Formats: sequence, structure tokens, C-alpha cells
Amino acid sequence: MSGDKIRVVIVDDERLFAELLRVALRGAEGIEVLAVAHDVRTAIAVLNELRPDVVLADYHLPDGTGADLARAIRGSLPDTAVLVLTADPSAVTLNDVARSGAVGHLTKERGFAEVVESVRSAAAGEILFAPSELQRLLLESAATRKEIEPLTARELEVLRLLAGGTSTSSAAESLGISTATLRAHVQAVLRKLGAHSRLEAVAEAARLGLVTLESWTRERPSPPRGGEVVGGIRPPSPERP
Repeated sequence: MSGDKIRVVIVDDERLFAELLRVALRGAEGIEVLAVAHDVRTAIAVLNELRPDVVLADYHLPDGTGADLARAIRGSLPDTAVLVLTADPSAVTLNDVARSGAVGHLTKERGFAEVVESVRSAAAGEILFAPSELQRLLLESAATRKEIEPLTARELEVLRLLAGGTSTSSAAESLGISTATLRAHVQAVLRKLGAHSRLEAVAEAARLGLVTLESWTRERPSPPRGGEVVGGIRPPSPERP
């Protein structure tokens, strides 16, 4: 992560919603919104120039999807976490997002507090899918078993930490290695499993019996009660000057 703040770019063609989200995130401590884009093509140019820590991208965009955006930048910006915003997370959408390289998705009816928490978690390297959603992914893809190159003992350790929802820094500390070394192991795991994201790697490993989902305890909190919901995202308290 660059500097002390989490650097964010918002990509959404609903301009009012994007502006509300920008204002909400700008009021959160430790988060800086660098730019707002409204389509995939513009976003790619902006992201390659600004190299943010986290991208909040709507799934449905005029010239593609948030998953298309994640695929377009996963090679050039491997340390940028893409979090896809969805209005209706169908099984098709879930599978598309999981295989795009995005770290997960967030439904638009969630509150401001969860948006902030999700941005922080994405920046820390966590996978933002609930257990029930991961189970759906397993069921949708159960027929795609294949032979894989064997994982080393250390790669299995890394994989099991990912399956437990551990962040990049916590996993590296647990194994006594640098975050750069951990990322190298993660890339090796993705290559051997034929996965494009950590989520897809965990799902494939679960299908192969390499990990279980018993330790996958990350569940999203319910939206906070009270307060008006505008465009699905609850605006924060009056913005600080």
C-alpha cells in the first residue's frame, strides 16, 4: 500500500451514486479517493496512471463489466485489489467476478460502514466473499475437476491460510516470511491451480480436497439500522471540513 492512506479509485456509470460514494469514502479516516471513472476504457487509463490500492467498480458498465476491468489490469497492476459492486449477485455474476482476479464483491444495499471496512480488508489482501457465496461457487463449478501440478509444503501452508481468510500481512507474519515472498508463493499457487484470483484458488483447492471451508468464518455484518439509504449506500454523518 502506498503511503499512510489507502488510495481508492471508483468506477461507476451512475454519476450520482459514484459521487455519493466518493463523498462517503473521503470522510473515512485513512482513505483517499484519487479519481472517479465511468467506463472500463477510461478506468484502465486512470488506473495505470494512478496505481491505486483498491478499485471499487460497478459490475455493469457501458463498455463492459467490473470483472472485465479486473481481468484487464491483473497483469499490469497485480497489487491493486478490485472490489466489484453488484446490484444482483447472481450465480453467473459471482462466477465471473471470482474468475476475473477481483478480490470479491459488495452488494449495493450495504451500508457505508461496511463499504469502508471492505475497502480496508481488500487493501490488506483479504478475500471478500461470504462462506455461502463460496459454497455457491463450488456447486456451480463442481464439474471442472482437473489434474494439477503438486503444491509444495509451503504452498499448501499459504493456501490454507488463504482459505482461512487471513490477510497478506498476517499470513506472512505467521509463516515468518516477507510479504513479497508470500505473494510469490500465492502466484505459484494460482498458476498450479489454474486460478486467476485467490478466491478461485480456494474454491479449486476445496474441490480437490486440499483445504476445507470449516475455518472460513468471514461473514458480512448486516447493514446498520436507521438513517436514509441513498442509492443503496448509506451516506455518512455530515462531512468534516
